[in-house]
Amino acid sequence: MKFVPSAKQFSFQMAGLMVYMAFVYVACAPVKFEKNDQIDCQGFKEKCANVVIEGTSYQDFNYDYTVPGRAVDILIVDDNSGSMSFEQNHMSERFSSFLQALEQRSIDYRIAVTTTDISVMDTSSNLYNPPRAINQNGALQDGRLIAYSNGEYFLTPNSANKQALFDGVIKRAETLNCEAFLKANPDSYASGFQKAYQEACPSGNERGIYAINQVIKTNPNSFIRPNAHFAVVVLSDEDVMSSSYQSDSFYADYRLAYEDMPQSVVENASKYLGGNTLSVHSIIVNPGSLKSGAYADAVAKSLAGTGKVNTYSYFTGGDTACLQKQNTQTPNISGSYGYVYSLLSKMTGGIEGDICANDYGSQLYNIGANAGSHVNEIKLACVQPKDLVVTPDASNGASASFTINADIVKFDKDLVPGSKVHLKYLCPK
Repeated sequence: MKFVPSAKQFSFQMAGLMVYMAFVYVACAPVKFEKNDQIDCQGFKEKCANVVIEGTSYQDFNYDYTVPGRAVDILIVDDNSGSMSFEQNHMSERFSSFLQALEQRSIDYRIAVTTTDISVMDTSSNLYNPPRAINQNGALQDGRLIAYSNGEYFLTPNSANKQALFDGVIKRAETLNCEAFLKANPDSYASGFQKAYQEACPSGNERGIYAINQVIKTNPNSFIRPNAHFAVVVLSDEDVMSSSYQSDSFYADYRLAYEDMPQSVVENASKYLGGNTLSVHSIIVNPGSLKSGAYADAVAKSLAGTGKVNTYSYFTGGDTACLQKQNTQTPNISGSYGYVYSLLSKMTGGIEGDICANDYGSQLYNIGANAGSHVNEIKLACVQPKDLVVTPDASNGASASFTINADIVKFDKDLVPGSKVHLKYLCPK
């Protein structure tokens, strides 16, 4: 969450920015299942046979094809402002559900963590956010990845003690320190409060989308692999800049930069990541649904130019109970609806989660289950095979139909990684 001191009145606005969760998968472009380049019986030589039909020699293919998982690079953007310890603990406690969903589907994953704090050195601005000891002199800012205790910057399926390693980065010491300070010093008007707050707390100006853009542009520690799906999960109890960018906000300095706007992530991913697909999931205070006639892309474009717009005017049905809960968790801290994060999730086909949920298990599982699941093509051993029979297993549903184009079987729906498709056909020798 965020505590924002006023530059003129020595008053302080609080806001907690923590976004629901959303873990993994795309929406912009369809992700195709990786084609199998093995032609000789697709690796099942013991099930192949030679047959002769009307004087023509054929090779008989009869085998099960296992739908592989795909490469997915997962970035968790952790709001490390004061008041977030509750949500960080929830994320940690149910991280195993996320891993379970990934590993059940044989996903080749990488999981990295960064925080929402972005450094700004303009001392005349409310945005001023200098390096400070509490966040290791800026070492955890500006889209840098946080190192796990084993010295690595991302977890993989081969990492040992994944739960313990994740606990060590998702639970932020600077968050706990800030919360302890605010509980011990509830009077924000007291003499010396502002200076003490700057020393005790990380940035209260949460800029999670800016952090995502920094990761995309710089690819720290070579985290993002070519052609891997890039999935982002934002955890925050406040909107970008704690919603201080709103046109009617008291804070004139709080204008969204291009890097704070949802469309910048989509555009930068296309520019810097090439063929990588993108999905952004958010665990936030749910702002409700877009009003009739409002579309995420169009609303996002309304943010451009001035960087000041009342996003709440486009939404209806926000989770008031969750907002109230976030407003009362920590002294001098309030939450806000995750309007901008919600727009980004909608634009990329991501999942929007509930930051106030008592158990993040099902949310994380659903995010993990969606990672890398967009596979819908299988390469055959020859063009236009004879007597083709394709039988997906039950996990893909009885309605999975397909078309064939040359040597490609294309399904009308995505296949489940780890499932099997039985293939039987003849190829001319």
